[in-house]
Amino acid sequence: MQLIAFGVHKHNVVAELWDRCDSDYSVFYDFVKSNVEDDPAAEFLFVNSSFSKEIIAVTDHHDELIEKFQAFFTNLLKLTSKAQSAFHILEGPDAVKHFFQLSLGIESFFPDLHHDFLIQAQKSLKLANDHRLAGAVINRLFQDALRLQGKIKQNMFSVDYSYIGQQIQALIRKIFGAAKQQKILAIGNNESFEKILSTLQTNNQHQFLGFSATPSSLNRSNFKIIPEQLLFDSMLQCQVIFRLNQDVSQYFSANNIRKLMQQRKNQPLLIINLDSTIKAESVVNRIYNLYTYSITDFQESASQQSVQADIRKLIDAELKIFFSWFYSKDLYRFGEIVGKSRAMEQILELIARISQTEITVLIQGESGTGKELIARAIHQNSPRRDKPFIVVNCSALPETLLESELFGHEKGAFTGASYSKKGLFEEADHGTIFLDEIGDTTSALQVKLLRVLQEGEIKRVGSNETLYTDVRLIAATNQKLAQLVKQNKFRQDLFYRLNVVNIDIPPLRERKEDILPLAQYFLGKYSDKMKKQLKGITADARQLLLKNYWPGNVRELENVIERAVALAIGNMVHSDDLPDTVRQLFVPGVVSENINRQMTLKDIEKEVIQATLLANGWDYDRVAQILDIGRTTLWRKMKEYGIQR
Repeated sequence: MQLIAFGVHKHNVVAELWDRCDSDYSVFYDFVKSNVEDDPAAEFLFVNSSFSKEIIAVTDHHDELIEKFQAFFTNLLKLTSKAQSAFHILEGPDAVKHFFQLSLGIESFFPDLHHDFLIQAQKSLKLANDHRLAGAVINRLFQDALRLQGKIKQNMFSVDYSYIGQQIQALIRKIFGAAKQQKILAIGNNESFEKILSTLQTNNQHQFLGFSATPSSLNRSNFKIIPEQLLFDSMLQCQVIFRLNQDVSQYFSANNIRKLMQQRKNQPLLIINLDSTIKAESVVNRIYNLYTYSITDFQESASQQSVQADIRKLIDAELKIFFSWFYSKDLYRFGEIVGKSRAMEQILELIARISQTEITVLIQGESGTGKELIARAIHQNSPRRDKPFIVVNCSALPETLLESELFGHEKGAFTGASYSKKGLFEEADHGTIFLDEIGDTTSALQVKLLRVLQEGEIKRVGSNETLYTDVRLIAATNQKLAQLVKQNKFRQDLFYRLNVVNIDIPPLRERKEDILPLAQYFLGKYSDKMKKQLKGITADARQLLLKNYWPGNVRELENVIERAVALAIGNMVHSDDLPDTVRQLFVPGVVSENINRQMTLKDIEKEVIQATLLANGWDYDRVAQILDIGRTTLWRKMKEYGIQR
């Protein structure tokens, strides 16, 4: 599979055509559904931002799709065949880097619209997921862009165009000398040229010509607009030419430039490309006395250079992580979190959005759903990643011991306290503390937790001294805290402080799409651990895994796969390697042997319920699922028929 970016920037299209583009994303996804039917594994995302319109695609049919995308944009923007050069096509790391830079606002010339691309991407991604046109790769790409944005402050993107203009001025003097006035020609449209132009026009040192120039340039007294029929003659007479965008590429072909230099008798010519997506032909770089530069060749001030270097390092690091994942077999894995369901994609997106903040998070879900993994992922993607991540199970310790563990104690505070001890809140200073099963804490402890959240204050057991700690708190519970609040079993004020961002993890039975990716992940994990060469799971075994109810959720699935790997003979896990609780959802033979014609309908119902309970180890949730009845109905029937364990 190849990842490509196909799109067009605002400065490569005439303004009135750009404004025609419909912002209704369904237009693109309807187009894909009707035109791309032979590539079911492909993924698509269309982003219609204020400064760039981009299609991101993951596909095996690169060339065919490029033609279709071009047709889509041509129709959408009402472009002529002459304007086809306005498009840019990027592949692999270049495409991902381009997406990251657009998401960060680096390629925008509108300071107030830095966030626009990512906002539009989020809107479109929801629709793409609804249409089932975005998968693991597109969703991961968006999550990584969100996380990257959180690491970088937007003021880092400010470009000092006056400083770049000064460098261009110095380059012109170096090539042509300082005394003579130079003719400078600008071809195309680009907002950044306006800022550079103001520096070059100081003291009316140069004469400026423009073809298809930016509208605001028309108002400048020493900026002369020329018609197209005089363009080549103007290129002959000028010493400096600014190529402002892709849309004017026909004037900068290798043949055209070679012809231009021949008629100039190889007099020096400086061409500066202001569109970072332009790649000059190699033959052009070998023409005598022709100097070609890109906007990226001009350094910024020392402070800006340092900032830009830091940004490049962050982007390069994200690229390595992304493609390490992309080329692996774990496309549905995010760190230790594995999943391809829409529910998990939404959770991963939320993790990416909140990780860079200091916000308190409450994670809710049944036992075994992976609450600690979610908390760890938030910490590992936060600015606190290099600091401690401390896990506390609030239900594992009695109240007095839990208080001592969390807040510490002084020597002699209680029997056996022979020395002073730091609490876990102190140990977690500048890091993250994860309080699992917080619903099991007492009201007295909840008051102290509230104090930590509000003021960052703690007191060791047996001490009156107030200590301060800087800790991010993530809490989790398998109970419904809102219901506990109504029952006066949990403090309402603490609940509101914890429930700033809520992550509700669905049970595994409600996200069947995640079962096989998880099973495959655990298969690889335990195959490596046990030094076995297992390749996969047979179709029969996969069907049993999908049909199972999984009351223990991901933890139960992991235990089942670990057992299967240990028992497996050969290179595949078979259905016989799975435990009885998975293989024998019910036992038809047991039921049929005990049923006869003299039995009433109620007798048969009792026999079926009893046999199913026995076959499934009296697992009420599993039995209710198999019989397609509610758990309450099952209990009522058991009571009615006197069925007891």
